[in-house]
Amino acid sequence: MEHDFANKSAPRSWKVGTSFSLANPIDLVAVKEAGLECIELTWQPLRLSDRDVRLACDEVVNKARELGIELWSLHIPFGTEWDPSSPDAAVRERVVSQVRAVLSSADAWNIRTAVIHPSWEPVPAEERSRRLEFARQTLGVLSREAAELGVKLAAECLPRTCLGRSADEMDYLLADNPELGVCCDVNHLFQEPPQQFIERLGGRIVTTHISDNDGTDEKHWMPGEGIIAWDEVIEALAKTGYRGPIVHEVRKPDPFRLAENWRKVLKS
Repeated sequence: MEHDFANKSAPRSWKVGTSFSLANPIDLVAVKEAGLECIELTWQPLRLSDRDVRLACDEVVNKARELGIELWSLHIPFGTEWDPSSPDAAVRERVVSQVRAVLSSADAWNIRTAVIHPSWEPVPAEERSRRLEFARQTLGVLSREAAELGVKLAAECLPRTCLGRSADEMDYLLADNPELGVCCDVNHLFQEPPQQFIERLGGRIVTTHISDNDGTDEKHWMPGEGIIAWDEVIEALAKTGYRGPIVHEVRKPDPFRLAENWRKVLKS
């Protein structure tokens, strides 16, 4: 994909936020006081009933709204029973039904972006092409249904044997699915440098997961603690006109440390 970069954005204008998990909740008051502006809501790895999820999320949603924190995105659960690439047609049908219910909740909470994993793992090499096609079909159905609700579905790039681990594979998943966006998780990209992935996919990137790694596997470290070239990542996002938020997805997030660290990353 070629870009003329005429629509370059300003990194200092990007909202800064963090993932918020019901499994390891952080203090929303601290999120607000630290100057973070948005959160991504998730309950992974908890296995909660629909009623439990709804009640717990309602509390978070209401508290965030009281504090003026934007509920930017929702992370759809992932795992074997949530795998849109499953070779089992019955599983894929259940995935559509389950994700449909989550999208309905996102709509009710006025969360307008939903992040989904294109697969679970491992994906055997001999099944890869077939599984990519299953994922493309399932994500197409779900992204169209999400769009009808006013929700943007974003496929997350993933590491190791998962699907969507490269720009080539993400391009394949996006083909014929104009409603589908991309969640660029820079911590998951090992087939090519994150900045190359970003420049290739350009305007299809609608949200981010931000953390660092050691160059061999995902680590969810604070940006700057690993090997990612953040100046090049930020420049690539800016060149392609990215205007979504910087959503940190680090282990044991401290809102004040996140905010201060991102300021340092921008200065450097």
